[in-house]
Amino acid sequence: MISIDFHNLAEQELLTSRDYYDNLVFGLGKKFVLEVEQIINMITSTPLTFPVYFKNYRKALLRKFPYFIIYKVDDNHILFLQFHIRKENRNIGLIE
Repeated sequence: MISIDFHNLAEQELLTSRDYYDNLVFGLGKKFVLEVEQIINMITSTPLTFPVYFKNYRKALLRKFPYFIIYKVDDNHILFLQFHIRKENRNIGLIE
């Protein structure tokens, strides 16, 4: 069974982004978190599916929000390191 952990900064980035979207449009933060959860579930079930970003770090793109997730796979453990924005403006590329 695969265990997962989140780097403290990754958790902080996720919560900050959720709050940003909730302040922008009520309920949008929840949609953001749901998409992140979907990607995390995909990563957990098939961790090597997403492309290598650097050495043994991988990168998964969100579909509806301009973010990507950086994670590291070691044996049966996944460490989520970053929830990072792809563009300077969080609204660019946002698909509702």
